[in-house]
Amino acid sequence: MSLLKKGDTVGFIAPSSFVKNKDIDASLKYLNQMGLKVKLAKNITEEYRYMAGSDKIRAQAINKMFADKDIKALFCVRGGAGSTRILPYLDYDLIKVNKKAIIGLSDSTGIQNALISLSGTPAFTGYLPAYKPNQNNADDKAGGYLKSLLFDEHHEIISGKCRIKGEAEGKIVGGNLSVLCYLCGTKYFPSLKDKILLIEEVGEKTYKIDLLLNQLKQQKDFGKLKGIIFGQFKDCKIASECDGSIDECIKDFTSDLKIPIIYNFEYGHIDHSFILPLGIKVKMISSNKKCSILW
Repeated sequence: MSLLKKGDTVGFIAPSSFVKNKDIDASLKYLNQMGLKVKLAKNITEEYRYMAGSDKIRAQAINKMFADKDIKALFCVRGGAGSTRILPYLDYDLIKVNKKAIIGLSDSTGIQNALISLSGTPAFTGYLPAYKPNQNNADDKAGGYLKSLLFDEHHEIISGKCRIKGEAEGKIVGGNLSVLCYLCGTKYFPSLKDKILLIEEVGEKTYKIDLLLNQLKQQKDFGKLKGIIFGQFKDCKIASECDGSIDECIKDFTSDLKIPIIYNFEYGHIDHSFILPLGIKVKMISSNKKCSILW
């Protein structure tokens, strides 16, 4: 069954940083052209330091959107920072009985994985209305990916390269590496048992990525993962030549693993990112002929 149908209403929420109204005009127009209605959370243009309102204001706005029976899915308008600050103020019991997919990327990783962990709420990562579609080309490749996600019944995304061959089935967790690591040691960190781990990053030094990856490796049930998918590491530079490249970090991190691993998947802070499911069971295939995710 498709995620949405024409005539449905979706909500725009701001768990992290704020936007200006003009930042989302193109996406509002594009969703309307798809036959969807959009409700805006009241705080999305509110400014409190780098965030869209105080922690409680942002959380209350999201609780209200989950409680709204007319809304069938939620979009995080942008990333930035601050989503992990609102986690103590979300009503997980309310959300659990009003499940709806939450779509985002980057800092959205915090709220998406917390909701998967505590409410079993599905999510999709790879799209933010403030950035895609843009004003100049609303019907671009990223918009096509969104339309497919929302209205197609079956999905197969082919991308990436094989690091370790194999097939696996399980729910994907993760997203942005550094934001996921903010959750380590808290009740909001998702269980890794029988899961497929998804990782991407932007603007971090490679030595920092190496340390963050090993922080994940030290989490409970890391050894019970079914597979790993590495997306893109945009603008992640080597601070010193002894730090190593992204490829070297991944090779070191995966050298003792015996589960299917895909790297260089077209996902992350890039112009045309695939939109991938979180908290939803998928099949992962990693081979020299084809790497793909199916659900």
